[in-house]
Amino acid sequence: MMRKSLCLAAFSLGLCAAAQAQPSVQLYGTVDVGVEHFDNGAGGVNKLGNGILNPSVFGLRGQDDLGGGTTAFFHLETSFCANGAAPGASTASAQFCGPGFMGRTSIIGLRGDFGTLRMGRMFTLSNGDFYAIDPLHNDSLSPFGNTNLATIGEPVWYSQAVSYTTPDMHGLNAAAMLQFGDGIGLANTVGAYNLHVGYAQGPLFVGVDYENQKGPGGTVALRHTMLAAAYDFQVVRIGGYLGRNRPDAASGNPSLDAYALTASAPFGAATVIGEYAVQSNKSVSRPNARQYNLGITYPLSKRTSLYALYAHTTHYGDFINEVDAFGNNSAPTAPAGSGASSTGVALGMSMNF
Repeated sequence: MMRKSLCLAAFSLGLCAAAQAQPSVQLYGTVDVGVEHFDNGAGGVNKLGNGILNPSVFGLRGQDDLGGGTTAFFHLETSFCANGAAPGASTASAQFCGPGFMGRTSIIGLRGDFGTLRMGRMFTLSNGDFYAIDPLHNDSLSPFGNTNLATIGEPVWYSQAVSYTTPDMHGLNAAAMLQFGDGIGLANTVGAYNLHVGYAQGPLFVGVDYENQKGPGGTVALRHTMLAAAYDFQVVRIGGYLGRNRPDAASGNPSLDAYALTASAPFGAATVIGEYAVQSNKSVSRPNARQYNLGITYPLSKRTSLYALYAHTTHYGDFINEVDAFGNNSAPTAPAGSGASSTGVALGMSMNF
């Protein structure tokens, strides 16, 4: 009996060890749909919008314990049109519902005491810092979700990219990302690179980023420098951002400056949000775009939330900037030089699984 018990215990331990060695895979996602109204100064539109507060996505995450504190992992994520719009039905729908299957994120990597190495298609380091200070998480009505405003041209993703992130050093961290030129249609060996140094511990977050992206003929199409910071005072979390883009004149892209202030505060179970962003084109005498946002989110559970959002953008000169850069805003556009403003309102529901 003793021998049988020992054999059974050893067999059970073997099964446990084998189970622990098996890679773990997680299916997750978000469904986000809401009623929206947009007006760009030449008429309004009412519609059922997709991915307003959070993008509608589903994805897979998995990891494999290699031993010695080292883990291999993968992450795949794709967008979908939760409001029933068919991708490709229009330019707006195709753009907003995602750049192809698993086109949001597709990476494989290693992490351990040495840090984290990633390869594939991933969010840029600069975009990660936008996300950290934006209480609306770069949503479709946020100025950080509008590539024509607060982000002043900084791309959301790099394809054909490799990145390295240091281990956390008592809150300090650093990272570097390289995109091969073929990822943006260039023959250059290096198409773009993105550098980050930051601090995140307790209530304080600070991030400093630099990005350089090549264009045809070796010109610099984007030279983006930014400082982002936030502090949580418990009663309110305040964030701020300063950015500048100084591409080569030969690229034909404008030199831009931007700054933004963000705030979020608990109000009972809800969270109240306010944002203000300004973009300046250095070739004109006054800021050419300003946007403010107001919003409130209310959790029904840990996974499900209701939200109400409002955004208003004012633009000057021949530059036309519209609320919502993700494709939901299909209202008629006012002619350039009219000085018309753009507004957006959204009431919706977001659920994670």
